[in-house]
Amino acid sequence: MLTVFFTIVYDLVFLFLIDLAFKHTVNALADIAVVVCWVIAFLVSVGLAQYTVRKIKEKYGGK
Repeated sequence: MLTVFFTIVYDLVFLFLIDLAFKHTVNALADIAVVVCWVIAFLVSVGLAQYTVRKIKEKYGGK
């Protein structure tokens, strides 16, 4: 459950940054790049969430 929470948090941060980067672009190539960035951001956020949960469990002795 903690992994899902951190995945959502990291994904929201990445989506905010992607929106800032592509805010004023209006063409098909930029739209494709945004979708690719969304997929990459989701995969990275899952990895970061798993890493974060693992470090929390190591530090605080979780199961």
